[in-house]
Amino acid sequence: MEEYNMTGFRKPSAKKSFSARTTGRINRSVKRATNPFYGKKGAGFIKDPERSIKNSIYHKTTTGGLSSIKSSKAEQSDDLSADEWVKVILFFIVVFIVGGFIGVTFF
Repeated sequence: MEEYNMTGFRKPSAKKSFSARTTGRINRSVKRATNPFYGKKGAGFIKDPERSIKNSIYHKTTTGGLSSIKSSKAEQSDDLSADEWVKVILFFIVVFIVGGFIGVTFF
């Protein structure tokens, strides 16, 4: 059981990564139609609780090599909430008005 007590980085596998990206839409739709638990959160715990617990511990104590790079880029997204947009717009309005006033006064 030593394999489940790992910490640190996961070893990347090009074969598994490629397989995960190319699993067909048709395969997933067939599985969803035939298996009511396919793709549902918590279904793994119902099917095999011991494996599910070990996997959750493993995923919390290790980080993937490429996924950590991708997640750091995702955290730096440019999406702003509605409140932040209002602040940005008000800032530009104030800068435009003050800048126009200063420009008319001094030039």
